[in-house]
Amino acid sequence: MAAASSTRRVWVALSILLPAAVVGVMTWLRRWVSDDGFINVRVILQLVAGNGPTYNLNERVEVGTSTLWLGLVTLGKLIAPAAEVGQVMVVLGTGLITLAMLLLGLAGLHLLPARARVVLPLGTAALAGLSPLWDFGTSGLETSLTFCWIAACFWALARRWANRPRSPLPAWRPFPVAVLIGLGVLIRPDLALVSLIFGVMLLCQSERRIGGWLGAAGLALAIPVGYEIFRMGYYASLVPNTALAKANASPEQGLFYLRDFVLTYHLYLPVAIALACYVVALVAGVRDRDPGLVALWLGPLVAAGVHAAFVVSVGGDFMHARFLLPATVLLFAPAALVAGATWTRVLAVLTMIWALVAGLVLRPALWNGMIVDERSYYAAFVPDEPGAMVIAENWSADVGYQLTRRAAQDLAEGRSYFVDITKPDDELPTHDGNGVYVVINSLGIAGVGAGLVVTMVDPPSLGDPIGSRLVLPPDAQYRVGHAYKPVVWAMARYTAADVHPDDQALNDARATLACGDIPTLLAAISEPLTVQRFLTNLALAPKLTMLRIPVDPAQARAELCG
Repeated sequence: MAAASSTRRVWVALSILLPAAVVGVMTWLRRWVSDDGFINVRVILQLVAGNGPTYNLNERVEVGTSTLWLGLVTLGKLIAPAAEVGQVMVVLGTGLITLAMLLLGLAGLHLLPARARVVLPLGTAALAGLSPLWDFGTSGLETSLTFCWIAACFWALARRWANRPRSPLPAWRPFPVAVLIGLGVLIRPDLALVSLIFGVMLLCQSERRIGGWLGAAGLALAIPVGYEIFRMGYYASLVPNTALAKANASPEQGLFYLRDFVLTYHLYLPVAIALACYVVALVAGVRDRDPGLVALWLGPLVAAGVHAAFVVSVGGDFMHARFLLPATVLLFAPAALVAGATWTRVLAVLTMIWALVAGLVLRPALWNGMIVDERSYYAAFVPDEPGAMVIAENWSADVGYQLTRRAAQDLAEGRSYFVDITKPDDELPTHDGNGVYVVINSLGIAGVGAGLVVTMVDPPSLGDPIGSRLVLPPDAQYRVGHAYKPVVWAMARYTAADVHPDDQALNDARATLACGDIPTLLAAISEPLTVQRFLTNLALAPKLTMLRIPVDPAQARAELCG
């Protein structure tokens, strides 16, 4: 008996630790910070400098999508002030994704037969073979935090179910489980869908009393609601500016994005294997009349389907696989480990063979329509050294970085101008004779090169409160998630009144900025943040979030100015 127990412990340790070690090591070896990650770097530098959670100094605009990720990295930077923000990001990212793999293994352990001697990884082995998982374990984005949150929620629910007393617990006990589930929306707004399903899973293994359900809901919502109040008062908006700026692409493009991911890695093979485990487990749960067990298997499957459907509906993303990775982690979570019947061990071995081939051989195309292998693309800009993509100074070959470094130097010397990167030698006078304003397509590495004072204006409008509210025509063509807005609107805001006086579109845009709710919006995000301003913004946030401006200046002037 002791020998059997010892054998099981060895198998369990290997099955949990090996996939986590593979993912942790590969993530670290491929550590990097993407251009979008460098957008977060500038926000964090503003925070550390005491300027608040914003991108440009002159206005409060929420450029970061993940509140919790920004908070964690800022805390890391404060603890290690000598480290670059990118270095903090990759250490956190590697640690979080490794922890996610460990938690998935520990969660799967709760779903295994207690007497099975041989335990093998299946779901975690499949995840370990996916190179996009390694790449987005760092990248400066919140993806690793997403993985860790999913794994932590599933582990907490599996552990709660496995340790259940004879009488079901109230849904709010232990309270950290409900609090953890509620954090999803602070990692990414779309994870609210997954939080909802995790919440239902919690109720399925809990006492059926309204009081307990309401208590759990209150615990789950307390932190997100608190932050939403802050967002409304600080940014005068109900959602991040990125949510307003990223116009949806077509579901057809979303299906192409899904096919690109699935077919690149022949992902249908491990998915089919995992689904076979689902069928057997769900039949057992229904047979035993155990709603908690059924929910532990059915919930992640539903969440994976719902989140993947959402990604498809909004057209996917321009970064290969990134938006579909949360659904992939959800799908493989319940089948993280297998044990018991011989057929499960066979399926685990087949999955490990697939993972080995995928990890060693299968890689995405550098460019596939609107989809790009982001890490490989940006690797061309930095020295071919481990960790080189983490340090901002290594991006000196990037044209935007060169332009904004020069702009920062010009500003330090007292110069003031407005410049568009497409016309770098055409420096225009500014509206008030102060500051340097740079129009550039990507806010990331260029924004870090600009320092904290140069105002960055991006045509995709991730950081532009006017551009994010411009409505493009239905037939407009743009890169997924990046609808480029005319530069004329930035010129109207920031250049002197006598610049191009014969340009009718520019004149119309200038006139429009003084009409309707636009002055109210600009005052809400640029006036000093007093208590009165905060309270006023709370009331204005719904209306200003819904504000829309026709992209054509003549039409906008006619509609808003009368």
